[in-house]
Amino acid sequence: MKEDRRFLLPFGIDITVENGVANIESDLTKVLPRMSDPVEIGRLISVVEGVEQLLLSLARAGVDLSKPQFAEALQNCVANLQ
Repeated sequence: MKEDRRFLLPFGIDITVENGVANIESDLTKVLPRMSDPVEIGRLISVVEGVEQLLLSLARAGVDLSKPQFAEALQNCVANLQ
């Protein structure tokens, strides 16, 4: 069994892995632009959920998300959405 881990990433993303169960708390939606178009809102929500699920999967697999490359990739991703 893998050890318990915690990762603090940009945009208030806090990932914990305890006993093989990964959880995420995120303020990612707060940094994205406000939109009134339902299609664009749905697109952004889908992207945020996809990013969060990817991070959870990587954490569960034992990937070290504390490396600076993950924070940089996350910041680049959000910049492209804005």
